[in-house]
Amino acid sequence: MSMSKTKSPIVLFAILGLPLFIAAVVLGPATFDLVFHRRPPERFLIPAGYTGWARVYFRQKGAPPLPMEDGRFLLKLNAQGTLQTSSDPLSGHGSDDFFYYSGDHRIPLSNAGVCKGGMVWQIETMVDEPTSTPFAHFFVGTEDQYRHEVDPNGKEPVCE
Repeated sequence: MSMSKTKSPIVLFAILGLPLFIAAVVLGPATFDLVFHRRPPERFLIPAGYTGWARVYFRQKGAPPLPMEDGRFLLKLNAQGTLQTSSDPLSGHGSDDFFYYSGDHRIPLSNAGVCKGGMVWQIETMVDEPTSTPFAHFFVGTEDQYRHEVDPNGKEPVCE
């Protein structure tokens, strides 16, 4: 009987502990990054009616730094959908918001994602290799416009 009591913790560890340990090793870094790698949120102002690729150029000499509005960095794009700033890009996750603007009037834009009525797609911060200059880009438009932009010969939209 003492033999079965000694094996029982080992068996229990093998059945429960080992899979939990593997999950922690595999998923742990991503979970840690999501929870602890937060940054101040950003507010993007996009000219009313603009559709297409928007681009923010960071570390631009002679350009102004990003101002703050309500605790958010304010990124106000011009009529061509671009912005130049001397500020550095922020890394991490933030609760960003997007608006169409015209004068002082703003209309919120959704970045809800696939089949949810989103208007902001593929937000990425990258580095231009030849100049080592960071930039962010994203697409502004309906899901159909975005799908056509990234795959002009693609199939019909998957949303019903």
